[in-house]
Amino acid sequence: MDTPQLLKGVLPAATLSVVAAGDAYGYRILHDLRANGLDGVGDASVYGTLQRLYDGGLLSAYLSTSDTGPTRKYYSITDAGRAALKDGRERWRTFQAVVTRLLDASDGVSQ
Repeated sequence: MDTPQLLKGVLPAATLSVVAAGDAYGYRILHDLRANGLDGVGDASVYGTLQRLYDGGLLSAYLSTSDTGPTRKYYSITDAGRAALKDGRERWRTFQAVVTRLLDASDGVSQ
């Protein structure tokens, strides 16, 4: 299976889910995605996804200074983002059930 193509389809919902857990900056979001098993996700993919979610009104952003580092751009989920995440979860569960059923049905098929 082509993992990058699969990842492309779920990255927006996964990113919204990370941000829904708490405001975060880009590198932290990337780290959390990788720490949760999406280790193949690239930096550019995550930053591009963040920009698209922001442009679509699903995330808002603000700058925050730090005593220990540079100013960071933090992302927050919006009400529209929460609605999109809820929809994404429902769609994922439906898709997952269908694919699991199809793959399990082929267990008895001889090659």
